[in-house]
Amino acid sequence: MGLLDRQNWDVNPSAKAVSVTYASTTAGDQAAAIIPAVAGKKIRIFAISVSISIGGSNCYIRNGAGGTQLTEQFFRTLSGSAFPSYYSRSAYPGIFLYESEVSKALVLNCTTAAAVVSVSLVYSYV
Repeated sequence: MGLLDRQNWDVNPSAKAVSVTYASTTAGDQAAAIIPAVAGKKIRIFAISVSISIGGSNCYIRNGAGGTQLTEQFFRTLSGSAFPSYYSRSAYPGIFLYESEVSKALVLNCTTAAAVVSVSLVYSYV
């Protein structure tokens, strides 16, 4: 995590960091949430990085299982590429990238099975 993430912690002292790796994914919503839901709370994402294995699937984050799409789609590597896909984005201090619906977990959705996907977030409940 970079300088902007450090500044986000200064502005948002309740911010937490989490990293989740799915050793193999299934098509559709993953059973384990990235961030669990808290009743009456939204989840704000301040920074995100996603790594998808070579030949992996396209993925995005949803508002709970079967919910609406929250993030843009993270694309897998091009067919025949020798490199994994990597996506990283941070917000400026005091603002956020994404905000979930109230009482919804953040769930990873993938288009196909068998990819190794790692997701790291800086987030807080509001």
